[in-house]
Amino acid sequence: MTFDNWVGIAGGIALFLYGIKIMGTGIERLAGSKLKTILEKLTKNRFLGLILGITITGIIQSSNAVSVMTVGFVNAGMMPLENAVGVIMGANVGTTITGQLIAFNIDAVSPIIAFIGVMGMTFLKKKPWNNIFYIVTGLGMLFMGMMFMKSNMLPLGQEKWFCDLVKSFEEYPLVGVLFGTVMTMLLQSVSASVGVLQAMAGAGILTLGQAIYLICGQNIGCTAVTVVAAMGGTKDAKRTAAIHVMFNLFACIICVVLLQFLPLTDWIASLSPNNPVQQLANANTFLKIGATIIMFPLSSLLIKLSRLIIRGEDLTGGLRLIHIPAKGFGSAAVAVSAVELECDRMFDLTISNMELVVNAMTEKRKGDLEVIDSNEETIDFLNHEIAKALVDINRNGLGEPEARAIDRMHHVITDYERIGDHAENIAGYIAHMRDNKLSLSEAANAELANLFDKVITIVKRAFACMKDPSAVPLSEIEEREQEIDDLVDLYKNAHIKRMELKQCSADIGMLYVEMLTDLERVGDHALNIAEAGQVK
Repeated sequence: MTFDNWVGIAGGIALFLYGIKIMGTGIERLAGSKLKTILEKLTKNRFLGLILGITITGIIQSSNAVSVMTVGFVNAGMMPLENAVGVIMGANVGTTITGQLIAFNIDAVSPIIAFIGVMGMTFLKKKPWNNIFYIVTGLGMLFMGMMFMKSNMLPLGQEKWFCDLVKSFEEYPLVGVLFGTVMTMLLQSVSASVGVLQAMAGAGILTLGQAIYLICGQNIGCTAVTVVAAMGGTKDAKRTAAIHVMFNLFACIICVVLLQFLPLTDWIASLSPNNPVQQLANANTFLKIGATIIMFPLSSLLIKLSRLIIRGEDLTGGLRLIHIPAKGFGSAAVAVSAVELECDRMFDLTISNMELVVNAMTEKRKGDLEVIDSNEETIDFLNHEIAKALVDINRNGLGEPEARAIDRMHHVITDYERIGDHAENIAGYIAHMRDNKLSLSEAANAELANLFDKVITIVKRAFACMKDPSAVPLSEIEEREQEIDDLVDLYKNAHIKRMELKQCSADIGMLYVEMLTDLERVGDHALNIAEAGQVK
């Protein structure tokens, strides 16, 4: 075994991994938002979630991506924990399709496939063709990686230390399980780990009996990515990761025990006696299907165990992100949905502050202005963190729907933050009035009450217009905004007359004009919010 052989194996693994990544990226760009919608809307029960998990993982060739996507949905509150169980189990079955694909053994034409893909990517920039050729490129690179691995692994069969190692996997099953676990944790892809084993089998240096316990261990190793994705997430997101770990751990134990008492290895080998690569693909598929059949009826028990392991409930409010995970999203489509939920939370705090200011105008409650200050601090925090998240997401390749959503959110969070600032300004005027025992005239109070009502209404309607322009037409928001401008002019003229008649002092008069100005600006920002939703 020469140094060149080791370099060739490393290069083959790199090509294989990159091929899987390129394929997944192309498919996500082609149908990321559709896959997100399917997962989000159609996981009404665990069985349907199981079918969807199998289907979507089979399409995008990555159980890690689907598992992390599921954690992201649970973290964002878009999918209940109970529905996530089926998707997690289905993803484990769906990922076996990669091994079946490899068993077709089209190494000889893989460079041609990769060449066609690269040419298409280079010269066809228009979507969806560019994304389709992205997928073709990934497929070609995957098979080229297999070809490099197999050709460079042949000398390994002559190495005594390696022969002793692979024999130990069959003689000592736990060694094989541990080796498979570590291998998958390092490669961060169960498809790649199984692919390496298939390359060894194709080179004639690994038998099904030696590999089957490695496959069992690989099921455990693939959970590491899900665990990392759940760190910093909600309790249910962590429970989703815990269920993934428990399912694969219990599945491994069940498989190892059954292999001791049933001739499963001989039966699987008999299905394709002259094709060791196909044998490994079949073993991977059958073991995962069998484990799912056994474990799926126990889904409720896994959920209960996850709640025992991850106790308590999430804290709400404060300077923290609720929907955006700390360790990434796993999918651009999930990322956009999660950030949208955080934007909605920011809006809720903004409109809450406007309503709190109205209440503070008419009645004094202990700590009411402090609540406004606290909410404003959270609004500023969310504005900063959401903006950072949007920049991070934008660094990745995005489909057109996601790119438009990112652009829209960039605009509206600025308007939310400015509306929050105006509410805080008015709260400051109220504090000044309280400290100096100043009060507005009855006429001024009535005018402000009317204007506040119209401003809060336009902000809520603008938000609805931004979400669904067909439900609330932009023309309505424009008319409401003009009405507010006209009222402000009217009230300022009325205020000048009151000043001339000595019905209010200069100090309170200045505060009143400032309040009118702030409310007029809020109307302007409401129109901006509505206009941000016009481009879909």
